[in-house]
Amino acid sequence: MPPPGKVPRNENLGLQCEWGSCSFVCSAMEEFCEHVTQHLQQHLQGSGEEEEEEEDPLEEEFSCLWQECGFCSLDNSAALVRHVYFHCYHTKLKQWGLQALQSQADLSPCILDFQSRNLIPDIPDHFLCLWEHCESSFDNPEWFYRHVEAHSLCCEYQTVGKDNHVVPCGWKGCTCTFKDRFKLREHLRSHTQEKVVACPTCGGMFANNTKFLDHIRRQTSLDQQHFQCSHCSKRFATERLLRDHMRNHVNHYKCPLCDMTCPLPSSLRNHMRFRHSEDRPFKCDCCDYSCKNLIDLRKHLHTHSEEPAFRCDFENCTFSARSLCSIKSHCRKVHEGDSEPRYRCHVCDKCFTRGNNLTVHLRKKHQFKWPSGHPRFRLGHFCLPLPMPAALAPPSPGTRSMKTATCGCSWFAMKAW
Repeated sequence: MPPPGKVPRNENLGLQCEWGSCSFVCSAMEEFCEHVTQHLQQHLQGSGEEEEEEEDPLEEEFSCLWQECGFCSLDNSAALVRHVYFHCYHTKLKQWGLQALQSQADLSPCILDFQSRNLIPDIPDHFLCLWEHCESSFDNPEWFYRHVEAHSLCCEYQTVGKDNHVVPCGWKGCTCTFKDRFKLREHLRSHTQEKVVACPTCGGMFANNTKFLDHIRRQTSLDQQHFQCSHCSKRFATERLLRDHMRNHVNHYKCPLCDMTCPLPSSLRNHMRFRHSEDRPFKCDCCDYSCKNLIDLRKHLHTHSEEPAFRCDFENCTFSARSLCSIKSHCRKVHEGDSEPRYRCHVCDKCFTRGNNLTVHLRKKHQFKWPSGHPRFRLGHFCLPLPMPAALAPPSPGTRSMKTATCGCSWFAMKAW
């Protein structure tokens, strides 16, 4: 069995077109992109004919017909073209993810929501190569990434000192050098934001196979998670995943506008966007609703649908809802019998069926508070207003208990395993 990150790749892929009801399948990326280009041309030509008939055409003419996508360009057809070509590239990455998963006999498939498998991130206005004296522009990310890779393979070695030879990065403003062209090629992905593998179930994209396989291992059953965090009692399947998690308990990045601290720059950026920014770039075409991310907008659009978007899969059950969360909650309570309280107060042992109810209880009954900048109690920590009791009753089966941290705060986890 090959180690993580060293999974061999078979270039003979099963690339399936998901434009509308098309079922075309091929094995070569060039043929696949040519096929999708035909769909795009027909779609845009049809939109052009409608535009001639109507003086005020709807923006829906630039909508993506890829299954389970829902993207609509608010600018022009060029944005739709780049978006659809990214679906082609995403399809290839999911095939490579499937190969990587099949090569690991001890791993099960991802169990996350499959309805996100064709949701792709916001992409730039153009794929522009900033290699010195180049500046070539592309609509297709596949051709862009291969073009940048060619720069790394053609880059000349430079002599440093007496015997050392290095390859310089020719990207605009970058002064990095590397021992070989392979390292340079990996480095260039930090400039292009290229991902090399995607989860075939949920569609998440990753920078390497190791991160993808970690994504799968985080979903293993509890009895296979043998490594436990000493701060919050969370469990992990491997020691390396535990080490990565432990870094989250050390916050190095402080918000300049409040007392919030974050373990990663990306966490701080998200905090700034959701807590301190009033910008709501995602707007509903049917009403005045606007929000800060595409996921919230897609959830909101279900409210304008006359028919429920989701139905219960259990036989003879007629329950339907407009959100997947409601369907999952229905299945837990009605079909799986999961109505027992899953949240327990560590102070008075009172139990709750919802985490939000426990949060209200901790605030009003015990006067707990969370650090400034956090929107709620998180699975992890709060600051005690009173001295910690000398001893706490042992936790009841199936609930998490309190741990004491060295910083003087108390760390707790309030959700059952």
